[in-house]
Amino acid sequence: MQFSFILVESEVPENLGAAARALNTMGHTDLRLVRPRCDRNSEKAQVLAHGSQAVLSAAPIYQNLSDALHDIDFACATTARHRYEKYQYISVREVPQRLQAKGETLQQVAFVFGGERSGLNRHDIDCCDLITTIPQGNPYPSLNLAQAVMVYSFMLSESAVHIKDQRLNRTPMPPLEYANLKHSSLQLMERIGLAERYQKYVTRGLARLGTEDLYLLHNIRACIDRTLDHLEAKQGNHHHADS
Repeated sequence: MQFSFILVESEVPENLGAAARALNTMGHTDLRLVRPRCDRNSEKAQVLAHGSQAVLSAAPIYQNLSDALHDIDFACATTARHRYEKYQYISVREVPQRLQAKGETLQQVAFVFGGERSGLNRHDIDCCDLITTIPQGNPYPSLNLAQAVMVYSFMLSESAVHIKDQRLNRTPMPPLEYANLKHSSLQLMERIGLAERYQKYVTRGLARLGTEDLYLLHNIRACIDRTLDHLEAKQGNHHHADS
């Protein structure tokens, strides 16, 4: 299932740039613009796009929403306010399950966002198959356009995007370094007088730790050793002065 994000009558260039950035970070690239009222090539839009200018620049522009939906199997209108017409509003939390329930019948799904001032007009809503909203604890102020795009793009990517580990210590601890950590940890436990049976619990626990936890334990162990060395040296100097 592929997702398209359609912005109708956007007025704030910063929102165009921020929306493109939000989509790109969540793995989406299909951005479409309908009757934009601001310049996507403006400096404000380009600065907020930050690394996602290609997504913004590639977005096709349409004069009518129906044209932008030409290849869409299922369109979802997004709104922050209830309207006089009787519609069924679906929470953004329910959308992924609703779409998954339709299975392979849907190949291309679009999410349509209205302009910053008044959102989607009735005609544009009528072009869509479902109306969805982001539940808010406080109805005012509402989320702005780029924030709403971020919420939907995240919800739709949460189960599909594999988040890579960006931490520094991604590779396993080398065997020699692990052996040194185990040995120095045993020395520390003996130094503080920890019972032998508890020492075994600790060494067994080391085998279950991941790389980040092992390096964290290594830093803690080194810090404790330095503190004990300092205390022992201080105590030794005190005894020497007394004698």
